Amino acid sequence: MGRHCSGRRRALLTAAVLGALTAAPFHAAQAAEDESMPVYELDDVIVTASRTEQNVKDAPAAVEVVTREDIDRLGAETLAQALALTVGLDVTENGMVGNQAALRGMSTNQTLILVDGRRIRTEDTSQTANYYELQRVNMDDVERIEIVRGSVSSLYGSEALGGVINIIRKHPEKKQVGVSADWTSRQKDGGISLDFGKTGKWAWRTSFKVADIRERGRETVSNQYGKKYYFNIDGRMDIAARKHMDFFFSYMNEDLDQKSEAVTQTGGNYRSNPGTVDYSHKRYSTGLRYAGEDRRGTYEMQVYYIRFDKKQETHLRSNGVLSDFDDMVFHSYIADGKRTWNLGEDHKLTFGGEYRKEENESTRIDVGGGHTVTRNGISKNESKANLNYAALYLQDEWRANKRLYVVPSVRWDHNNKFGSEVTAQLGTTYRLSDRSRVKMNVGSAYRAPTASELYMHWDHVPAVARMGARLVPMQVHIDGNPNLKPEKAVNFDLSFEAEGKRNAGKITYFHNKVDDLINLNTVSRVIMSFTPPPPHPIAIRNVGHYENVDKATLQGIEFEGRQRLGDKFTLRSTYTYLDAKNDMTGDRLTGRARHKLSLQLIYDDFKHGWSGVLWNDWLGDYYYAEGRGNTAVKKNTSATVLNLVVNKKINDHLSAYFGVNNLLNEENTTLYYDGRIWRGGVNMTF
Repeated sequence: MGRHCSGRRRALLTAAVLGALTAAPFHAAQAAEDESMPVYELDDVIVTASRTEQNVKDAPAAVEVVTREDIDRLGAETLAQALALTVGLDVTENGMVGNQAALRGMSTNQTLILVDGRRIRTEDTSQTANYYELQRVNMDDVERIEIVRGSVSSLYGSEALGGVINIIRKHPEKKQVGVSADWTSRQKDGGISLDFGKTGKWAWRTSFKVADIRERGRETVSNQYGKKYYFNIDGRMDIAARKHMDFFFSYMNEDLDQKSEAVTQTGGNYRSNPGTVDYSHKRYSTGLRYAGEDRRGTYEMQVYYIRFDKKQETHLRSNGVLSDFDDMVFHSYIADGKRTWNLGEDHKLTFGGEYRKEENESTRIDVGGGHTVTRNGISKNESKANLNYAALYLQDEWRANKRLYVVPSVRWDHNNKFGSEVTAQLGTTYRLSDRSRVKMNVGSAYRAPTASELYMHWDHVPAVARMGARLVPMQVHIDGNPNLKPEKAVNFDLSFEAEGKRNAGKITYFHNKVDDLINLNTVSRVIMSFTPPPPHPIAIRNVGHYENVDKATLQGIEFEGRQRLGDKFTLRSTYTYLDAKNDMTGDRLTGRARHKLSLQLIYDDFKHGWSGVLWNDWLGDYYYAEGRGNTAVKKNTSATVLNLVVNKKINDHLSAYFGVNNLLNEENTTLYYDGRIWRGGVNMTF
């Protein structure tokens, strides 16, 4: 306990020192500054927080924008790398197969990820939802990324308990060809983009990229390695003045392998063999969007379709014989639209709606009926589940006076399985001066159970274990629960932010109360046989069942400060303190760090084309569960990682970068830091 408290005091002291360095008292700084120095502006425009354009300073929600300039400075070849410096977002590795995407300590499946404001279709269990998505984006296509921390269900519906990550892609502009190549210790990739410019009423852009993931791990277990392919087409047609129609088509193909165990059975004897799991993932997205503006305001409507094919086969490495397989196909049919009316110079009203039909056809679910799929003598039942959603929402943006900006919103959602949910949000921004303001948000949110959580019925034998002189199978059986209720949350946050002439800072207190958390409750037991005597074990059976069991409170403090150091250097620090507890037991929630601290030195020399960033990340008091037999032991760990990226713009058409992640070669098996990662790449345009 003494060491724990001492560590907490050191972390808070460090944060206080950084705060003093990067966000010194603003009014005192303003008095001492040269009057010719421009004010440190936060003038990014964000659309995700309210579904309408808002200046970041005006938006009540806790928002952050990662610009294309930020992405290039980091040399980010994945979305996880691009989000590495954001506030309150956990993108640590999840084993060797993906990344967290957790906002303010909420679970990764409680973050809604969008592309150009559209939903994606991904895996749908609490153990897999969103975990792979930060590695599934062609970063050459990304213009900027908008992050909203805190519940946004009153505008977006289910999944937005923790917040929203909206990836906004480049759209057709001027005629240009782009070529990129990246190399790291973990993967290499190359891409090409063609912007055809505008011909008549149409403008088109297309891109292609291939990534080659290197194999890591041991002979018995590894990461997912192999090839990924991305292809996109975007078109825009100008229908009339201030009216246009967008067309898009996106394709992703993952052809990956992973070393694992393959269990075989001969008679009553089980044996573990070296195996390889083959993953084939294909996702298609296509749709149309119509948008325009008139004297009353703006409007848009869109329809789109997503198909995600997920196939998994386990083969013996010795002879290639199939030992297990699963097939899953996900479909989404979505139509949505909104209309914004300008009721006055300082008053705006938005009304919108959405209809969504989701289908899940899988060998891992059972809704009754279905059909048999047989492959290499192995038979499984494939069943199909349908979930339908409909929603209406209303938002009012009102600048009551020169100081007060108020944004209330309410949304009604209906689902054919669990009925209706109403969520609401109230956000306010109060300007204390031209350079400082207070922001407050309070709202409700929910996450609907997925088809897998409702209807899963999955048996498999991933490994064998030795019990005495016998090898027995480790059987896993997971059942869904058709009686699950939606997870619900109430969110509150309060912020103060200000800018000086050379500095800026923001501090936020947040509090999330979550009820009816969906948990996979697993019970393990040894199956005994009494014939022939003596009694002996014949299997270890792990049975999992989805339940609404937990209530949790997640609260904490977020801090961000910036300080200009001359005309080329900027010092930025971010800190998040998180107190996440299970209200039923009083225990801390696992898989979360109490302290997350980042100190960043940013360099920009636009005249000579140099830029870079040196940053140190510290995760303190990370709480996790380590399995020991049939029990879990709770532990703590901490880690510090130093990173560096340097960029050079050689001319208007050629740039290159070089970087090192984990510069000091830190290793931490819990946080999956496994040593230094070298990075480099070039970008060319013609």
